[in-house]
Amino acid sequence: VRTQETALEATYQYQVTPWWILQADAQYTFNAGAGQNPLDPTAPLRNTFVIGVRTNITF
Repeated sequence: VRTQETALEATYQYQVTPWWILQADAQYTFNAGAGQNPLDPTAPLRNTFVIGVRTNITF
């Protein structure tokens, strides 16, 4: 029986130039997938940490 999943997310956006925006993002998930591992139901799924970067250029 699955229980719950909790996620925290932080993002920061920085305008490098008037036409270029850079954004960083970090996500931490507790009990990812509610703890259920789809590849092996007998093994719990751990907490996860994901980071990413996004850029936006306007011409």
